[in-house]
Amino acid sequence: MIWLEKVRAKVKTLEKLLPIVADLKGQGKKIVFTNGCFDLLHSGHASYLAQAKSLGDVLIVGLNSDSSVRALKGNERPLVPQDDRALLLASLAFVDFVVLFEELTPVRLIEAIKPDIHVKGGDYSEADLPEAPLVRSYGGQVVILPKVEGRSTTELVQRIRSAIALSQVKSAIGIIPARYTSVRFPGKVLAKLQGKAIIQHVYERAKQAKTLSDVIVATDDQRVKEAVKGFGGKCLMTSPDHPSGTDRIAEIARQIDCDVVVNIQGDEPLIAPEAIDEAVQPFFEDPSLKMTTLATAIVDEDEYTNPNVVKVVIDRSGFALYFSRSPLPFFRPKGKMPEKPNFKIPENPLVSPLRHIGLYAYRRELLLQFTQWSPTNLERAEGLEQLRALEHGVRIKVVITNYRSIGVDTPEDLERLEKMLGQV
Repeated sequence: MIWLEKVRAKVKTLEKLLPIVADLKGQGKKIVFTNGCFDLLHSGHASYLAQAKSLGDVLIVGLNSDSSVRALKGNERPLVPQDDRALLLASLAFVDFVVLFEELTPVRLIEAIKPDIHVKGGDYSEADLPEAPLVRSYGGQVVILPKVEGRSTTELVQRIRSAIALSQVKSAIGIIPARYTSVRFPGKVLAKLQGKAIIQHVYERAKQAKTLSDVIVATDDQRVKEAVKGFGGKCLMTSPDHPSGTDRIAEIARQIDCDVVVNIQGDEPLIAPEAIDEAVQPFFEDPSLKMTTLATAIVDEDEYTNPNVVKVVIDRSGFALYFSRSPLPFFRPKGKMPEKPNFKIPENPLVSPLRHIGLYAYRRELLLQFTQWSPTNLERAEGLEQLRALEHGVRIKVVITNYRSIGVDTPEDLERLEKMLGQV
């Protein structure tokens, strides 16, 4: 109970806090202030507050009262009463004081406390903060911390109110779509590489992925099925009318009970099991996730400008903003902008260009829904199926990997790969 009393003592009225602040400033302590509703305190809040404390000596948290939360969020919020929210905040070791306020913004608190640093999260910019001019007026500093990755409080509340359970991953299945007919290389999945069919290389490597409970080849050709059975693999037949490998794996996914489906390309004989695990792992960490894919750093300008190399740009939380065959992002020259762009990667670029790797993991329900959507305009324009998901508002988590895919599209590709492996 002594510990609990110490926690309660950290919750102050403004009147009781002011003489403490004056004393701390007299000791030369740097005061950091932040504010918010902190309804349903979660790990994202804790990480944010720990970062805020690291900027100074004393962290004061302004907490919106119940009435101000209702004014900001609606009459159904907050879910947790102000006294409980204050106590939970105060129980964090890196929070020194908590002070409630009734107003929509903490201007009155800032005027009274005059913190050395006013901190807000990455959902804001300094231009968005009505209190920023006040902080600057007395010589204080405004710091915007990067957005902490994770589910938002609003999303959590919506799920609670709608009684939607956050579904945990119990099983992930790898499905390898394998057509025999290929325009540039008919029968390539059965072509031999170091004495084994390409599809056997892919299957055996996928089976080594620790996150997959099963691996299945999906084909429309009896020759492929017999070959897979021959090396002891599992294979299921599908319709020959599917326009894409995604549609083919969706047919299989309808027949099996699983949580996550991984679309593993049948023409990548050197697929790394670790790369498959990297794509699946985020589903175990974020139950709200619907889709993931992989990307790796672009190493030269030939890749950057090659339309056969798909580029992806991501947000600060690692979700895809856009995929394109064009060079992305475009690096604006420091001098005059030419009429015709010169696509070059500058030295020490602000962001690293990323090469997309076409391995996808889907929540099963999304995969089945995705194949019911018609191709979208951006998808048709770029020839990139994943844009259909973005155009329907699906957030695609992009996992950065060291794996660099090597696909076999032509007999020449296979010959080069055979020589490369012979030199290893």
